[in-house]
Parts: sequence; C-alpha cells; structure tokens
Amino acid sequence: MFDRKLLTKLSRCAWKVLNLYLTQAVPTDDAKAGAAVAVQSFGDFQNFHPHLHILCTDGCFYNDDAFMVCPPPDTVELEKLFRYEVFKMLKSEGKINDVVIENMMNWRHSGFNVYCGKAIWPHNEEGLENLARYIIRASFSQERMTYVAAQDSSDRAAKVIYKSKDGKTTKTFDALDWLAQLVTHIPNKGESAGGGSDIMDSTPINRVDYAKRLVLMMKFQP
Repeated sequence: MFDRKLLTKLSRCAWKVLNLYLTQAVPTDDAKAGAAVAVQSFGDFQNFHPHLHILCTDGCFYNDDAFMVCPPPDTVELEKLFRYEVFKMLKSEGKINDVVIENMMNWRHSGFNVYCGKAIWPHNEEGLENLARYIIRASFSQERMTYVAAQDSSDRAAKVIYKSKDGKTTKTFDALDWLAQLVTHIPNKGESAGGGSDIMDSTPINRVDYAKRLVLMMKFQP
C-alpha cells in the first residue's frame, strides 16, 4: 500500500538540507553538525502521515574541540529547500514527474511544514527525557482506544473507537480496518526507527535503548 523504503530517503533529504544550512552558517571549512532523525509514519488517527522529528546541534563543531552556535534556523527557507529535495528524490524514484511537481509547486499550501522548537539545555533532564519519549512513542495510545465487541455492536461487527490527542474528536473503525491501518506503521525487517547522522547511527535497536541514546546525545557538551 505504501512504500516504506522511501522513509529512510525522506530522512536523508532532511539531513542534507539541515546539515548544509548549519555548516554554511559557520565560517570554517571543517564545520560539522550533528543530529538524530526519527521517522514517524502515523497521524492522529493512524492515517499514513510520514514526518520527521529531528534533534540537532544548534551549531557546529570545528577544530576538533571547539563549538560555534549558529543563528536560529529560518523555517520558511528550510521548508522550501526540503520540498525541493523531496520532489527531486520522488522523481528519481519514479513516483512523480515534472507535471506533478509543477502542479504541486503552485499549491496555495505546500503540504510541507517545518517547525523549530526552543533549545533544551543539557541540565534539563526532565525536558530531555520527555522529548525522547515523545519521539519514540507508539503509533497509538491504549488509553485513547475503546474496543466494542461484536455482540455489543449494532451491526455485529467489532469496532474500535479512537479519541484524538486533544480529546475533542473521536473516530470509529471496524476492528479489522483498525488493524489494517496499524500494520502499515510496523517497520520492515531491518528497518530502523531513526535515520542516522554523524552523532547517531541508524542501527536498528529497541525503543528503550533508543530513548537512552537520544538523551545521552542531547546531554553531550563539547
């Protein structure tokens, strides 16, 4: 139904843009940025909604032991560059052509969005842990899910009622449809939940270890 192999390439598009943006902001030839990219494929109601969560340095390392902070990212410019790289990747994969790209470039709303949150300092351990947990969260929350058995359903088909994250909306699924949507978010064999970069590699690991490594990376100080 969906080509999950492209998710890794999506993360590479983001890292290419972000790395270029950061390293060009530092006036040294050996500037080196770092990031951890976590790929998520799900939206609020289990819809297929590929997006990325990125933890990155707010500057670059240079001269082996020095670090320079970069100006805050311009999210509008990052969005344009990211869109360009994604379109180029999808075209090379044979998923879209120039006609589709031209059409999408004329959309009033691009369909892309880049958000940059505030910096989290190494001593803010609670903030680091909360962020790491959010990034590796499961695709659904059992607390927001209500199962209706077949004998209790008006059409004698088992249902799942799922509540939105803000608690204001619910959506009812046939139980089998719910499972069908759920399995689209299960990584393929050997597929990592995170896209690698210089500080964090992309070796498949379990969620607990991944969270620990995210926290350690965020606490790293040059």
